[in-house]
Order: sequence, then structure tokens, then C-alpha cells
Amino acid sequence: MKTAVFVIILALGVVLVALLVLGARFSRDLDRLEARLAAAPAGAARDDLPEAIGAFAMRGLAGGVPAPAIFLEQAAEMRLKKGANWQAMAARQTIATAQPGFAWVARMRLGPVPVVRVLDAYENGEGLLEVRLFGAIRLDASSGPEMALGEGLRYLAELPWAPDAMLVNRQISWGETDEGITARIETAGGPAEVIFTLDAAGDIVSVLARDRPAALADGTPAPLDWRGRFFDYVEIGGRRVPTGAEVGYDYPDGYEAYFRGRVTALTPRG
Repeated sequence: MKTAVFVIILALGVVLVALLVLGARFSRDLDRLEARLAAAPAGAARDDLPEAIGAFAMRGLAGGVPAPAIFLEQAAEMRLKKGANWQAMAARQTIATAQPGFAWVARMRLGPVPVVRVLDAYENGEGLLEVRLFGAIRLDASSGPEMALGEGLRYLAELPWAPDAMLVNRQISWGETDEGITARIETAGGPAEVIFTLDAAGDIVSVLARDRPAALADGTPAPLDWRGRFFDYVEIGGRRVPTGAEVGYDYPDGYEAYFRGRVTALTPRG
């Protein structure tokens, strides 16, 4: 009996050590990714922006100078699939400014324990989504052209949180249409383009992307219109940005949000 108990305790110890090692490796890889995103100097401000975007970005800079990256902390809720219940999470995000790129890590907790970690990232034209148990055991991972396109669209859509990138990222092509102001980049999955809508005060209040790779309620892959809204602009961490955001898809039976969150901290980095 004592031998069996000892074997069980030893096995649990081995599993715990393995989880700690894998979790530490994930943390190191994330640190390296965030460092790469913040490595490129911000550079000089562009002089070819649409007037409304230039004014928005300068107001967002709040008198500061462009930084190589913006670091955010968020309190958020997310639906993991259409019609699911909201799951609370805390997240951190690094957004590159000189080139398209970001790393977003969310933690879903069971009490004090971060049970699930989700990494959503975009770098060098490629996208990646990973889901890990305890930050160690990989439960799911997605990459490829569709992921690259989807994450490229996300980078563009979240530019209101990084006005520095609007000013200095020369890989973004800007334009104006009857629907609003467009922002476009090239990804490994093809061109990504979003449409921003501004209110009378000049603040970005909504974003729209046509035919973003997604899935219907039964899991069937489908390109869907993807839209979000921004609100509650305040000055935080030396930037004036929207602290509230929501995003969702236009399904055949109507719009449904899958993410809603609030920026709780912001720090220019680099």
C-alpha cells in the first residue's frame, strides 16, 4: 500500500515538474515574441495619411512621441463559439507600431489558477492561435493562410489602441470610400482591409471587415462580415484611446458579439 502511494505521489510530481517546465518555456517564447515586436524603432510620422486619421492619431498621441510598441492590459469576456456563455478572462497585449504585429495572451482562471491560456499573434505576415492548458499543454493550434488573413485584419481593427502605428507604420495603405476610411496590409493569406467609421468629433467608433474567415454555429467554415465598436475614450498611460470595445460577426440569423472588454492599463514601450 505504501509503495502504491509513493508511486502515485512520484508520478504526480513528475507531471507537475513537466507542466512547470512547459509553462516556463511558453513564457520565455512569449517574452521573445513581445521583444521582437517592440524592437523596430518607431521612425518618423507619415505625411500621407487621410486628414481625419492624421488628426485622430495626433490626438491619440496626447502630446507624446511615437513608441515602438504599445502594451495593454484588459479585463474581458469572450464566447468560445456562437451562442455559448460568456467566459471572463484577463489579457495582455503588445501591439507593434513600425510594422504589423501583435501578441495577445488571455488567461481563463478557475479560482486563483490560470487553467487555460490563449495566444493570438501576428508577425511577419503570419498568424497563430494557440490554446494551452495551464500555459503548458497545447490543446489546439491554428496557422496557415486563413489565420494569417484573420490576424492581419485584427491588427488593423485594433489600431485605435495604437495611434502610434497609424502615424508611423508605412506598410499600411490608407484610403477613403463612401463607407468610411480604409486601412489595408498584405498578409500571407492575401490583402487584409478594414473600414473605420468616425463620429462628428473625429473619434473612431466602429470598424468593419468583409468576409473574415470564421465558422457558423455548427462549426462549418464560412467567410462572415466582422464588425466592432469602440467607446469611452480617455487618456490612459500617455495615450488617448477607447477603453471599451466589442466585436462580433454578422451570422445568417443576425449579429452576435463574441468579445467585449475594457482596457485597464496602457504603456508605450521601447
